[in-house]
Amino acid sequence: MRHWFGSIRFWIAVAILLVISIIATDDRIIVRHYTWQAPHDSPATETLSIAIITDLHSCFYGNNQSQIIDILTSRHIDAIVLGGDIYDDVLPQTHADVLLSQLSAITPNVYYVNGNHELYLPHDTYQQIEQKIRQYGIHILHGQGQAISADSPVMIWGVSDPVSGRFAQDLRTVGQLAKAQKPNILISHRPEHITDYTRYPFDIVISGHAHGGQWRVPYLINGLFAPNQGILPKYAGGSYQLPNPSSHSQQTQLIVSRGLARESTRYIPRIFNRPEVVFLTINPKSGQL
Repeated sequence: MRHWFGSIRFWIAVAILLVISIIATDDRIIVRHYTWQAPHDSPATETLSIAIITDLHSCFYGNNQSQIIDILTSRHIDAIVLGGDIYDDVLPQTHADVLLSQLSAITPNVYYVNGNHELYLPHDTYQQIEQKIRQYGIHILHGQGQAISADSPVMIWGVSDPVSGRFAQDLRTVGQLAKAQKPNILISHRPEHITDYTRYPFDIVISGHAHGGQWRVPYLINGLFAPNQGILPKYAGGSYQLPNPSSHSQQTQLIVSRGLARESTRYIPRIFNRPEVVFLTINPKSGQL
């Protein structure tokens, strides 16, 4: 009888470990939502929905990238932000091309900044990528900005990755052009430069790069390791509020996407860290909803 009970406990333990393993390595896309509330004296007068895609690394998400496209087309979107490392320096460009070629049909407001892995490619190869991105109707914002629409005061700015050698100049340029009287969104691949971003009037900063810390312990450790942040990174993934007296809202909301890298990290699988597409809702000041 003892032997029988011992066998039952063993198989129960095996089943529990199997279930935990399946949950831990689940690599289906999760959709995450964040909001930004305009201050009471903000000129923002409409609700805006922004989809955030980072760190695709040319990974495959179904025929025609349908797993991502279905998420994007299932709701109204005013803009799509591409926060770097959409292409990979090892995997073929095909899956990134398939995704990007469809985005301008969803919204004409699609904005891109590069990441470090795109810049690891040979210079000529990367120049060809930028040419394709423009042909897809996507706006490249390296040291530049645009209003999210003709009638919107919300400005979107972008900087190139530090590997380009242009990061500091790009940030100075857009930081000096951004006016604190308007809501300002900065797209920059790397979250660890947040102290540089908060020197300028950016209400929102959108980043990726950290890959969610790759391994997580839910409710205990947000991420184990992130590039350029090391062990137990401070900005692995999520939404962070930081003081910023230069901005109109007096703070900067840093949004770090955990990204979509999957088979590009096959030797270090994601643990309790599902790939994600992020949606940011910008709410107008109170009384204008």
